[in-house]
Amino acid sequence: CCRFVSKRSRARNACCRAGSPTLGSLRIDGCHFVDEDNRIVLPRGINFSGLSKVPTSPDGATHLGGPQFYEHQDVSFVGRPCSLAELDTHLQRLKDWGFNLLRLVITWEAVEHQGPGMYDEDYLKFLRKVCQRAGDLGFWIIIDPHQDCWSRWTGGDGAPGWTLEAAGFKVAPELHTSGAAFLHQENGDPLPSMSWPSNYDRLGSATMFSLFWAGDQVAPGIKDELQGLSLQECLQGSFLRAMAAVARTLRDVPAVVGFETLNEPHPGWLGTEDLSRPNIGPITTGESPFEQIKRCYGKGPWASECMWAKAGIWFPNENKLQDPGRFHCNWMQQCFAPFVNKFTTAILSEMPHALIGVCPPAFGKESLEAYPETLHPQCFWAPHFYDGIVLLGKVWTPDFGIAETKPGEKLFNLLPAPPVCPVIGLAQRVESYKEQLRQKCDFSSQKVPSILGEIGLPFEIQYVGLPGSQPKDSEETLNEAADAHMQALEQIMLPHCWWNYTPENSAKRGDFWNGENLSIVSNNEGRAPASLIRPYISRCSGMPISQSFSFQEGRFRCEFDVQEQGESVLFVPLIQFPSGPKVSVTPGVEVFADFQSQTLLIRNGQYTGRVVVELRKETG
Repeated sequence: CCRFVSKRSRARNACCRAGSPTLGSLRIDGCHFVDEDNRIVLPRGINFSGLSKVPTSPDGATHLGGPQFYEHQDVSFVGRPCSLAELDTHLQRLKDWGFNLLRLVITWEAVEHQGPGMYDEDYLKFLRKVCQRAGDLGFWIIIDPHQDCWSRWTGGDGAPGWTLEAAGFKVAPELHTSGAAFLHQENGDPLPSMSWPSNYDRLGSATMFSLFWAGDQVAPGIKDELQGLSLQECLQGSFLRAMAAVARTLRDVPAVVGFETLNEPHPGWLGTEDLSRPNIGPITTGESPFEQIKRCYGKGPWASECMWAKAGIWFPNENKLQDPGRFHCNWMQQCFAPFVNKFTTAILSEMPHALIGVCPPAFGKESLEAYPETLHPQCFWAPHFYDGIVLLGKVWTPDFGIAETKPGEKLFNLLPAPPVCPVIGLAQRVESYKEQLRQKCDFSSQKVPSILGEIGLPFEIQYVGLPGSQPKDSEETLNEAADAHMQALEQIMLPHCWWNYTPENSAKRGDFWNGENLSIVSNNEGRAPASLIRPYISRCSGMPISQSFSFQEGRFRCEFDVQEQGESVLFVPLIQFPSGPKVSVTPGVEVFADFQSQTLLIRNGQYTGRVVVELRKETG
């Protein structure tokens, strides 16, 4: 047993290398991420920032409408995720909280808002400076080409406005008034909670995604309005070239270890067997694609002729659906997998060392499908997970929850299982989270490492207990909910990026995007730090076996197997162990500590076998 001390001379070099500034390389070895010493790395990441979805100039906060919202070419994202003057403050805070990976949120719009092939060099230079400084302060970076519902003018963020014009839309209020999109900028307040995902099933977003993935199939012969290219090449080709430009800008920044493919890709209407039938689900409109096409005809979202009429999908004069099955396809195999291959090639051509995170769909039946092809050796799997009740209902019910059932699962080996099943009790909630997270990772269908790209919860959640249960205040509710999520992640040792850190978050406006309020900082103060800032295995010289933490008891325990001499590193936060922990470790193993860097180094020397480390909070 040893005390956590501020200085120990023979450990200083090792501890400084383990917990500071430059983290070194990160590569894939089988199912794991490893560092330059071949230690298994379990990155702990944060999405930085939730407000990077919208420009700084003009202010793109979604509650702000007006004519400037539609002036889509004259914008700037310089200052996202924050200004260079404030960057060190936020990065140091994140480092003190134990984060060592940034999932750095960028958008296609930020890079190419002026027009096809016209890249914002000021933004790219700014982005490079952000990445360089983050590397100086000890972060790895994965670039996240973010999107939600295609673009800001179709209810989310991501693509530049000119892409809509290329497909024949007007970037104008008629997108909202016609029902082709539902916009906070036009609807105003109050905004229905989590209403934005319904845009995936609306004409604007669904059209653009359908063209992006398979324009050559669903709109053959139709050229874009700007360059005269096929719509698929105009959209997908432009996106790939823009992301290659980002990779070219960052290729020699050591901290940038890779890119994700595209945040939460959506098939649009692809995979629909009959356009006259509505898509039924929790985030759909309840209307069939054909009903939406007809309803928006003549109501103004199109600059001239309805693109789907031009493509021969329907005849407006006859009010007749001509080709109801044209969108039918295996989207995962025919569209998404080829795109992943193209994206990987485009990025690696500019940044040969890059790791590529494959982000699968987050909604719909496609989110439950296994990836159909063998991934490139530099690819990892990057799914997302949210508790639907917590996210949509903004309630925490520790005694009751729901879980997604596995595809093909049967009741009593006879009947198809429902899509969700009940989960009773807090302990079972954690077990359910673990099972759902494993299932998300298994959809890669091959042995590759995974990083959960997003997980989080709204910070305005309310406690709802069973009749007769004791009420809980907001702090207790948040800590209990966050702790359940974190227990699941750490017990299956899944690297993850929490959503999100937004420096501007305020009590009144949350993340300033479509009513969301998921930032772990608000009004310049941390939220639920007792449950979110936790000890963990950062680097392991052997094979990690288990780890668990109870913030209520102030106790952490981990186990790993070692076969040769090495050094493993734990992050030990002062917020959990303000006086330093009591450390118990397997005999024959040395422990060195650095109080300042919140680092504990485990050196096994000649010892081989199971190493057990236990940390306990000092009492009295």
